Amino acid sequence: MIEEISRKLLLDLVSVYTPPGYEHRLEYKIREWSEKLGYDKFYVDDVGNIFLKRGGGRKSILLAGHLDTVPGELEVKIIDDEVYGRGAVDAKGSLTSFILGGALAEKLNVEVVVGCLVHEESDGLGARNLLHSKIRPDYIIVGEPTNLAIAVAYRGSIYLQVRSQAVGGHSSTPYITDSALRKLIKFIELVESRFNGSRFEEITAVTTMLKSGDWFSKIPEYGEASMNIRFPPNINAEEIVKTVREIAEHVGVDVDFESIEMPVQISLNTEIVHLLMKSLIKNGLKPRIVRKTGTSDMNTLISISKNICAFGPGDSRLAHTRYEKIRISDVITGAKVISSLIELLSEKS
Repeated sequence: MIEEISRKLLLDLVSVYTPPGYEHRLEYKIREWSEKLGYDKFYVDDVGNIFLKRGGGRKSILLAGHLDTVPGELEVKIIDDEVYGRGAVDAKGSLTSFILGGALAEKLNVEVVVGCLVHEESDGLGARNLLHSKIRPDYIIVGEPTNLAIAVAYRGSIYLQVRSQAVGGHSSTPYITDSALRKLIKFIELVESRFNGSRFEEITAVTTMLKSGDWFSKIPEYGEASMNIRFPPNINAEEIVKTVREIAEHVGVDVDFESIEMPVQISLNTEIVHLLMKSLIKNGLKPRIVRKTGTSDMNTLISISKNICAFGPGDSRLAHTRYEKIRISDVITGAKVISSLIELLSEKS
């Protein structure tokens, strides 16, 4: 029975393409599932976050998944135990585990809130909106593809836009003029070589978009690029910004810092981590602790509760790729772990 429900719920979520701004496409489906699975309350907040609630008590837990995916629609299909499609890994598999796990829990003596948040893949609007809401859970688990490990840290993130201008000219005489593209490439090379880490503890930089030139025989007069810098908890973001500004001034390009998200790291002694470990053991799994090189809603939601970590099924190496797929059996295991965790919380309350 649980296998069939998991498969149908996961397919319902993955089959609807929901890049940032289109999460409302899933509202009807999730409302239907909320009723089928016995949740007490369903509502949508002012930015489009969807919430499912059940239970009650002195303590509460927020299971915070996200509805949106990166752009790029993929064919949805199921082959044996695997579901393929955009968002299967990041992070509708986790959301399926949360919705199902919250419904499976018995001996309920806590309030369970499943949050289906918006804009996680863009500006983090959904999580930021919770900071100003009345939702104040005692515990938070963020739904991300950790391969059923417990994520206790995420790096910070800096997004920047780079603009370059030059005189340009005829492509036959590059030696008598300057090129906006050449300046842009020089800046990119300097930044990426300065921040060329390859581990969680190091700073990394990558160019995600590049645009320049409007004709094959014209040296570009204008160019622009988007870059993303990730940094670990022990690094000062202001020092990174200072370094980037110095490189920009040296090369002669303009830089705008679109957003700066601070890193997050929690102690292994945090109560929610201990409880999740117990739940994993109860379900026959060996607890694993990971630190993630990316950024998630955990970076924001730690402001609401320090009793926070991230957890979910799925291989994060497939996230944001055209190869996204997830095992239904892992989604079911994730749901059972969440259900057991809720029951452990109920026993404590």
